[in-house]
Amino acid sequence: MAKLKSNPYQTTSDLIANAIGTARVFGENRRITNLVASSIGRMIIEMDGSNEGDELLAHALSCISAQDAEHVPTLHSALHALSVLVE
Repeated sequence: MAKLKSNPYQTTSDLIANAIGTARVFGENRRITNLVASSIGRMIIEMDGSNEGDELLAHALSCISAQDAEHVPTLHSALHALSVLVE
């Protein structure tokens, strides 16, 4: 049975929502932050050579509000660093 390819936008939203939810309760977790940032980075690389990678990164950044960024500052910084690398 073939595995259905997941929607990268939904996956990104879910990863970030889970990271924010966990951070609100326990504080930002370095392992979760690294996992989320690397997963999003991998999805961007898989979209190699298209504007979709830029759009996915913009979507990821839009998932973190200013208020949420206070809970996940390292993740927010990591995504901004990815935006510099993608350009």
